[in-house]
Order: sequence, then structure tokens, then C-alpha cells
Amino acid sequence: MKKALLYMLAGCASLVSMSATAANLTQADKEARESYLKASEKFTLGEYKDALKYLDLAESKLKETNPRISYLRARTQYALENYVEAQKACKSYFSSSFIKDDGYSLMMSLNDEVSLRVDSINKERMQEYNAQRTIAAEKESAALVAAKNRELLFKQAAQRRAQDAEAQKAVKEQESKAFQEVQSKNTKDAYQQFIYDYPSGYFVAQAKNEMNKKWPSLTKVLRKNKYGYVNKSGDLVVKAKYDYGADFTEGMARVSKDGKSGFVNEEGKEIVPLIYSSVSSYSYGWAVVKPSDGEAFFVNKKGEKMNDVIYNDAKSFCEGLAPVQNEYYKYGYIDLSGNEIIPCEYNTAAWFHEGLAVVSKKMDNGKILYAYINKSGSLLTQFEFEYANDFQNGIAQVRKNGKYGLIDKFGGPVADCEYDYIGPFNGEGYAMAKKNGLQIYLDKEGVQWAKANGKYIKLN
Repeated sequence: MKKALLYMLAGCASLVSMSATAANLTQADKEARESYLKASEKFTLGEYKDALKYLDLAESKLKETNPRISYLRARTQYALENYVEAQKACKSYFSSSFIKDDGYSLMMSLNDEVSLRVDSINKERMQEYNAQRTIAAEKESAALVAAKNRELLFKQAAQRRAQDAEAQKAVKEQESKAFQEVQSKNTKDAYQQFIYDYPSGYFVAQAKNEMNKKWPSLTKVLRKNKYGYVNKSGDLVVKAKYDYGADFTEGMARVSKDGKSGFVNEEGKEIVPLIYSSVSSYSYGWAVVKPSDGEAFFVNKKGEKMNDVIYNDAKSFCEGLAPVQNEYYKYGYIDLSGNEIIPCEYNTAAWFHEGLAVVSKKMDNGKILYAYINKSGSLLTQFEFEYANDFQNGIAQVRKNGKYGLIDKFGGPVADCEYDYIGPFNGEGYAMAKKNGLQIYLDKEGVQWAKANGKYIKLN
């Protein structure tokens, strides 16, 4: 139908003229007539957008429209498939003082065709509008469900933390009794064993402090650019002959000379010879030593190997487990006997803190994501975080979709991932956070606070 109309309309271009003698025309009328004729010419050539420009110019000269302009505008808009504008031009034509010439019947056909197309467009638009309303309603409903689920999730997480707080009272009481027994025994070994048994306990800091006071370690000194160690009286026990010396841990100190490392005890004896490219401090009676890149194993305080296993990489023990990397560059964990407790299947593996550790995996899309596992290797969370920090008193900072939030030791939410930054908790139990350029503080329940004149003011 459209092709037939365009063919018929194009054939009537000669009918469309502004009939008036030059003598009766003003300058504006002449310019309008020239613009109209240009528009008619452009229409015949199929240059429809240019035709509209000349029609606009003709109307601006006349300061009004007329049947001929409306006639040609309707045809042009129709050719451009601007059916709503074509319908407007048709209405303008029929509401004016038109002449029922050959163009009139074509305009009647054009008007009918345009009306059908506009009705179809309006119907499609209404259907689209209704579909959008349905989608919007579904989204709103889904948002309400999500909000309710979020509220329930946060409520359940808070309840778990409250229940755990009650349970921790009994744990603290049990630990207190154990610490009292240690104080009663009053031996260095008893204190050290307590620290091993309660690495994240309530009294571990006190135990370390008391042990260091009762059995102070040697202190490193630098003399003539060489490291040595002195006792509490200032007497030199270990000669200052090392290029580097670390603090004593568990009665052993890392020392280096001529690019090689080993250990000395508090009597100044080199128990582990200086033959390794690098060594870690002792922890739980074991240290990591590396003869060269791609080789790592554990030695005791006599320098004896734990077993015959050579790891590609290894880290010292923490909370009784140590991260190790196999020949396939995957990390897992071993216990104090060298048994692989958690399989080597992670891209990275951090130390355990408060019974949980951060591990990572490379996803199918090549992105590295982090999760938390417990000491049995079970996942506390899914691999969903771009960053995950160690737990601090049962709370950890995580980042998801570029934003930071807080989770608890059960994997439950404490604060949504909506902050630009969240720092560690201070001694008062608050973590500094930033959001939209503003600095606030979060407590361990995710409640927002402001700080003014040294006092915290609750915000929500």
C-alpha cells in the first residue's frame, strides 16, 4: 500500500504549486514560493529531509502554513515513515481551505493509510507500556521480597552473634581457669603451651607479656654494622657478626651472613647452619627454610626436617596449621605432623586467624575471588569477594563489586558492601569507614556512628 501511494504521490508533484502571479506577491511571498518549489524538487528527488527544511523555511516566511505546504509535508513525512507527523499534516490540510483537485483524493488515501499506521503504532506503544508496567511491578515486587529477605538475613545474623556472645562467656571462663593453672605452674613451657592452645584467646596477650617479663629473650643490638644479642644486663651473649638479625621467637633467632640464613639459640649457638637462601621465624616449634627458589620444607629447633616432602612454597604455622604450595602451584594446609589436612587446590592461602582463613581461586572468567574456610576445609562463604581481610574479634572486612562491607564469623552480614573503605576496628570497637566522601564509624553490629569532640554519636 505504501509503495503504491508513494508512486501516485510522486506522480502528482506537478500539481503542487503555489498559484499566484508574480505581481501579486510580496518579497516574503516570493521567498516562500521559492522555498516551496525547492521542497517539491527535493521531494521528487527523494531527498525528504531536505524537503522538510525547505517547507519549514516557506512557513517561516509566510508566518503560517497553507494547504499546499500541508499537502507536501504530509507526503514527505509519510515517505520518512514519520506517521504521527504525517497525520498532523493531513489534519492541517483538511482543516484548511483546500481545493478538491487531483491531490485531494490522494490525500484522502494517504490520510486513511496514515491513520491505520498511527493506530497500529499507538497499539504497539500501549502494549509496550503495559509490558513495561508489568516489568516494573515485577521488579518492585522482587525488590520488596529482597528487602524482606535482607532484613531477615541481618536479623538472623544478629541473633547468632548474640547467642555466640553468651556462649563465649563459658569459653572465656574455661580459658581463665586454664590460664590460672599456667600461672600456678609458672614455667616457660606452660606459658608457651597456653599460647599454642589459645592463639586468639582472651588471655593470650597477658600470657605473652608475663612470659616475656619472667623469661626475657635476648635483645638484638647493632655494633659496627653487625648484629648481635645482649641479655637484660646488657652483656653480649651472641657476638655481633651477622648482617641481619631478627628478634627471638620461641628461643630462636633468624640471622643472616653473606647472603645465607639460619638460626642461633639464646646461648649463641648456630643450631641451624647458615646455608639457606631464606628462613621464617619459629612457630609451634617449626620454621620454614628455603635452600633455593621452588624449594621449601620445615625444620625443628635441632635443624631436623619434618619429613621428606619438598614444597614449592610454604609459610610458617599459625593456629596449628601452615599453608603449603605443591608442585602445581596450588595451596593447601598441613598440620604439625606434616599431614595434608586441607587439599592443595587454592591459588592463594593465608594464615588462620580465629579459626578461619582466606583462600582464593581463579574463576572461569579469569578473575581471582576470595572465600573463607574453617580448619576442616569447609567453606564459610562462597568465592564471591574481590578482597577479604582476616577476622578481628569475629568480624572481617570484605569487598564486593568494588565496595566494602562487614561479615561475621558465621558468614552472616554485618554491614552491606556499600562503603568506599572500611578500616580495622580500634580499641574502642569502632572501624572508620568512608561513603560518598563522608567519614563515619561502624561498630561490630554495622551501626553507623559519627565522632565529635572525642565522643561517638549514633547515626541510625
